[in-house]
Amino acid sequence: MTGAELSWEVLSQLGTTVVFGVPGGSVLPLVDALATRVQSPIEFIVSRHESASIHAGNGYARVTGKPAVVLATSGPGGTNVITGLVTAMTDSVPIVLIIGQVPTTLIGTDAFQEADLFNMTMPAVKHSWRITHPDEVADVLLQAYETASNGRPGPVVVEFPKNIQFMECPSWEGLSEKNQEDELWEEKPIVWSRIKSYLRAAKRPLLYVGGGVVSSNTQDYIMQFAETYDCPVAHTLMGIGVCPSSHTRSLGMLGMHGTWYANNAMQEADLVIALGARFDDRVTGKLDEFAPNARIIHVDVDAAELSKLVRPHVAIHGDLRRVLPKLLKTLPRMTHEGWWDTIHEWKASHPLKIPGATEGTIASATIMQVINNHLNPEDVVVTEVGQHQMWAALFVNREKPRTFLSSGGAGTMGYGFPAAMGARFGIGSHRVVLLAGDGSFQMNLQEMGTVAQYQIPLWIIVLNNGGHGMVRQWQDLFHGQRRMGVDLLNPDFVRLAESYGIRGFSVNSKGALDEALHIMESIDAPVLLEVMVPKDEHVFPMVPAGQPLSTVLEG
Repeated sequence: MTGAELSWEVLSQLGTTVVFGVPGGSVLPLVDALATRVQSPIEFIVSRHESASIHAGNGYARVTGKPAVVLATSGPGGTNVITGLVTAMTDSVPIVLIIGQVPTTLIGTDAFQEADLFNMTMPAVKHSWRITHPDEVADVLLQAYETASNGRPGPVVVEFPKNIQFMECPSWEGLSEKNQEDELWEEKPIVWSRIKSYLRAAKRPLLYVGGGVVSSNTQDYIMQFAETYDCPVAHTLMGIGVCPSSHTRSLGMLGMHGTWYANNAMQEADLVIALGARFDDRVTGKLDEFAPNARIIHVDVDAAELSKLVRPHVAIHGDLRRVLPKLLKTLPRMTHEGWWDTIHEWKASHPLKIPGATEGTIASATIMQVINNHLNPEDVVVTEVGQHQMWAALFVNREKPRTFLSSGGAGTMGYGFPAAMGARFGIGSHRVVLLAGDGSFQMNLQEMGTVAQYQIPLWIIVLNNGGHGMVRQWQDLFHGQRRMGVDLLNPDFVRLAESYGIRGFSVNSKGALDEALHIMESIDAPVLLEVMVPKDEHVFPMVPAGQPLSTVLEG
């Protein structure tokens, strides 16, 4: 087989059935090998821009838990995916990105569409490879797939020169069965003795869970822990769905736009058990006043995250799939009635508030509540970035992990639309709902063509407030209401959808919204719904940047 043919054989045996990308000169041998592949065909989904391809891979990987494969050509094709690599890296999403390169004989000559993508992408990924000989093709792709998946998941890059794609490779016998030993992990007895004493002494414990629980598929352990130990659960944006929204132990999201009671539980807790979460600034607020009364136990698969921002009293470097079963064996069965009395009082006195709306608009929180009535537990909700993202995190109910996708660490506008496309290829028959602001939706608006071409059955819901709402909110609250660069001249989104053959609706009342969603339920095709929301609406609760969690603004 040629290098190109062998690439798809390896990836197919690893389970790849779809690849996202944009063709170009330096990857044409790979595209041709894909086109002529008869056994185990792989579907090639061509987006309108490389940034959308890698975000689509992100969505696919997050709903399936498997690495996505993305293909980009050399030069600008490769540079266009760097934002997507950063997005995947910060949110621990496994992606194998294959980037074409000019022939090895031309590397370093400033050839047409040449860029040093091997080095350029290295700070944004777990690892980069440049294939320099046909003997390396199979081994590099196997290493790349395993690296993307193992430990803390993340993106990897394989730079593939065009001439090697044409070359014949040594015969390959296929995947070998590895007797892979489990990761050796053991803590000193004194550590477990300390954990046991902390667990028994705590009167106000809190489970703080993040995306690492989703990546490791350990949500059942988390709920077993919460039930046995009788403690509440607060989650990050990336941890939505670990503890079902409807569960009595759920405090919802904590942090800058977290619930009042989740943030105050963190500030009043005497023990915080942090699992698969990294204490980022959007969660902690002012660091030296974060969880001032608590002993902290932190478990993470990435050693670099331990003591990076918050110094725990017990730090465990390990995979939750191995740590949690051992932790559950030593977990005392406890009750914390006084703590729950306080939390119930907080929930009653500081509920999430539904703001009013101006005439001809619908409050964003109300939109989320109406959408809840049309969602099944297996449906996947994907957001863009901005105010609507926070409204969704607070008010859209998710009962299972991998059913809420959003750009967390990077906050990448333009992520949601293509991520929703990718998710649709990963979940089979379940519904995918995109929630987008008009500003971030236009960051990858060209993907309307991709959705129309492949007839991807998405609900595209655009909350239109005529601009960049979150930036406007910050200017109003912290910059003397001096607004600049936030008002947008928008297209007619409905007519734009119709120009692609996509059915479109526009609504500005709660009744019309509900009616439109009922109609959309019967449409097995992409459909766009524009919802008019108040221009001056602010999303609350909110902790001002750099302030302690106790300074929650409730609106």
